[in-house]
Amino acid sequence: MKTEMWRLYRHLLFGGVVIVAACYLVMEFIQIRFGTARVEQLLCADAEFSSALLLTNISRQLPESQFSWAVEGTPSLSVEAVSRLIGEKKWLRFPDNSYQLTFGDIDAPVLVGRAVQSDSLFQLEALLKRLLLSEKLSSQDKVALLESMPCLSIKPISPELSDSLTGVALVHGVYSEYGFVWKDDDTNRSLYLSVTHSNTLSLTWIVVVVVGVGIAIMLILIWRELVALDFKRKTFESITRQIARGRSGVPKGIPDSSGTLKELAYSFDSMSSHIQRLLKVQREMINAISHELRTPIARLRFGLEVMKDEVDPIVAKTIEGLEGDVEELNTLVDEVLTYGKLEGGSLALNFKEVSVFQLVNGILQHNHLLLQHLHVEVDIRQDDVAIADEHHLNRALQNLILNAAKYATDKIVVSFSYDAERWQLDIEDDGPGIAFEDRDKVFVPFQRLDNSRTRASGGYGLGLAIVQRIAFWHGGAVLIDASETGGAKFSFIWSRSQHQNTLS
Repeated sequence: MKTEMWRLYRHLLFGGVVIVAACYLVMEFIQIRFGTARVEQLLCADAEFSSALLLTNISRQLPESQFSWAVEGTPSLSVEAVSRLIGEKKWLRFPDNSYQLTFGDIDAPVLVGRAVQSDSLFQLEALLKRLLLSEKLSSQDKVALLESMPCLSIKPISPELSDSLTGVALVHGVYSEYGFVWKDDDTNRSLYLSVTHSNTLSLTWIVVVVVGVGIAIMLILIWRELVALDFKRKTFESITRQIARGRSGVPKGIPDSSGTLKELAYSFDSMSSHIQRLLKVQREMINAISHELRTPIARLRFGLEVMKDEVDPIVAKTIEGLEGDVEELNTLVDEVLTYGKLEGGSLALNFKEVSVFQLVNGILQHNHLLLQHLHVEVDIRQDDVAIADEHHLNRALQNLILNAAKYATDKIVVSFSYDAERWQLDIEDDGPGIAFEDRDKVFVPFQRLDNSRTRASGGYGLGLAIVQRIAFWHGGAVLIDASETGGAKFSFIWSRSQHQNTLS
């Protein structure tokens, strides 16, 4: 079991390390991707500002730009033409992290710029001031150029928010991003300009997904181990039940990679085999003694019968007492042999449909002399039936009824009930009852709670032990409770599914 627990801890540790490492790697990767995407957006804004300045002939040299522009032969175009070219620009990214931006056709470009991705600062404010503060373009043309730039976001703001600003000013916008406010003095209009974000996944959502997947994998690994442990538990329970039924020998092919279950099963099997050997020796000895006693008991009975005819009446009474003792001894031998058979490793049962009413009525008629001083109440319908071994069920009920008769004061109640899973016969008496702490002792062979009882009243302590074994072979049990009549209530319960012909 230590191996299985260590495997669980290993999965927990491994899962935690994997989640942390995966989150770290994903965050690093996403941060690089976000950084690259942000640089590309800034380069895009740089290219759009620069192309607007170059193609409208506002400036021919742009040291603030990240691009190197080929401006020889570049014509001066109208605002409409420049807006169209900006919207149709073409990007090329090379393996050395350099970019080429082409305005116009690839074969006959109007303007070409090339830039290398680096950690240098972007001077977008200087480029934007060149464009928006130029007197060569009207306010309407400037707005048209800005609106044609895909990498630029434009939002109008109220003039009150920009009263203290003039021209183009760098401001801190939402989401910790910087932007620009352009206040056009000619139209008294203020616009907030910012570089648009690329359409990428949220870093938060990516981390949540990675953590969720990691936790799911860890839970799956733990679940697999728990399922394997539960399967081993069920297998071991099956083995112990077989051992409890007296079947020695561990089944082959126990599914246990670590060997823990096999080792435990073999230990139980060794213990079971040792116990079985001891019990076998005990049963053989008791059976041998019991069988050997039958012959001298029969001789004693025959001798007493012969002597009774040849002696005077006074001695005959003594002989009758001796005959009673011999009969008790014969009964004891019979009960010992019966219990030994029930305690054995296998028992052939003949399950069939039995009329419970006729069975109980037959027991009462057969023992009417022992029950004549009591009122016996039977709560069983004539059509009540159950599936059981009739011979052994008859023996069990007879023992329970006669046991109740020994201690009942005036009344015995016998009732029958059933549900979808079991049948139940209850035998109650109005005697002194059985203390709770003594209820398990009554099923121990040769155990009698009241040591002052005589053999005539107390029996040999095997009757209830035999009843318990019969219930066991019927897939049931015998329960003891307090009766409403004031005495003890014995409930003989057996399963409705235990109706196979042979249990072994």
